[in-house]
Amino acid sequence: MIVLALESSTSSAKALLFDTDAGVLAAKSQAYPRNVCADGVTDTKAVSAMMILLGAELARGKESSAIALCETWHNIALCDRSVADPDKTYSWNFMAPSAQCAAIRRDEARTQELYQRTGCVPHVTYPRQSLLYLKSQGVDLQKKQMISQGAYTFYLLTGRYLETASAMSGSGLLNIHELRYDPYVLKELGISPGQLGDLGSYEDACPLSAAGAELLGIGEGIPVVPAYPDGALNQIASCAAQVGRMTLSIGTSAAIRMTADGPRLPPQHPLWCYYGVTGWMSGAATAGAGNCINWFLQTCQQGRWDFQDFEEMESQSRDLPVFLPFLFGERCPGWHDDRKGGFVNVMPHHTVGELYRGVQAGILFNLYQCYETMCAASGTPEKILVSGGILNSPRWTQMLADIFGREIACVPTANASTMGAVILAMRAAGVLDNVCAFRSDYERASRVTPRQDAGVDYGMLYRAYLHFYQTVL
Repeated sequence: MIVLALESSTSSAKALLFDTDAGVLAAKSQAYPRNVCADGVTDTKAVSAMMILLGAELARGKESSAIALCETWHNIALCDRSVADPDKTYSWNFMAPSAQCAAIRRDEARTQELYQRTGCVPHVTYPRQSLLYLKSQGVDLQKKQMISQGAYTFYLLTGRYLETASAMSGSGLLNIHELRYDPYVLKELGISPGQLGDLGSYEDACPLSAAGAELLGIGEGIPVVPAYPDGALNQIASCAAQVGRMTLSIGTSAAIRMTADGPRLPPQHPLWCYYGVTGWMSGAATAGAGNCINWFLQTCQQGRWDFQDFEEMESQSRDLPVFLPFLFGERCPGWHDDRKGGFVNVMPHHTVGELYRGVQAGILFNLYQCYETMCAASGTPEKILVSGGILNSPRWTQMLADIFGREIACVPTANASTMGAVILAMRAAGVLDNVCAFRSDYERASRVTPRQDAGVDYGMLYRAYLHFYQTVL
């Protein structure tokens, strides 16, 4: 049986065709051009068109049995007349609300009220803050409909206006305890639940419409699963949906997530809390990861060396400069969207290879800060499952194990979030009774063991990182 998954990630559209007997049949991705995506704002219609075109190229002529959709966790678009005609989509890296968010965070009572209700701190990450900013700029939200990128694609394929509670739990608009739109937040924005999509789940798949079938070049009527966010699908694909398992993914940005048995909202709000595919998730996200690597290669080195060149360079782990990975602001644990990043403690003897390793270490130190906080709030995870672009670098992956002082399991799925969508499509097609039952990639996960001597060296560097984190703002 063949199923199709479509994904709109932060920087590219993706499609994957999967055979339940043969595995992945084909996959395609296409980076968004700058006229489609820039500075956290995307062309909603163009992104969906790119996803559907990639899907059509893979699925045309095949007998697909189901389709599922994946999107980034934090995005929203406004529609003037109907959801059929959305304007731009504002994503987690839309920085314009930064000053407004900082002002709200100075009001501790309001910050706590928002966090305790929604699991989302006032921060540019969240669509709630994008909407509040647009309102402050004169946009009359009462005259708008709101839709996520994934829900718009679902509408194109089915004619149904439906959001998942999972996707909306990362918007700052949903009450994390009751899993419904929060009246306190909607009143603050001046909008009503009727301006947002009905809330559903993977159990609410809708048939592919005639219009959707024409776009994809396949037969109508097969089930289409509404859009789930990338982080939630990663948790399913990594076999980490049970309580006590942690996923860690490093791509453009990075995140750690642990399945929980209910909302986890620790004091000082260092973590977020969302709803996944089957239950709550406690976690943390960082704004700087692969994008910092790309910055170093393209801006600092101007393309003179590439990723593979640096992979082969030798450097000393005990004498690296400190890199603060906040070129794109800070998400967790401090939520300072205006925090600046860069190198400190650079010495004349540092080589270009050591600068590069410093960037890699700084990214992981920020994640380790979040890991320490999560362990204090939810307990030490039983297993840590790692996915994303970091696995393309054995040295960086080893550095991760050394810094965390834990054995890590490297989940070999090339696109774990897209594979999570495949699992939901298999459920809709009747192949799986339980979305947590798909385990093939987890069984093939390789293990990386921490090295004690390197861990001691990185521990010293981490203490230096914390010093500069606390003193350089």
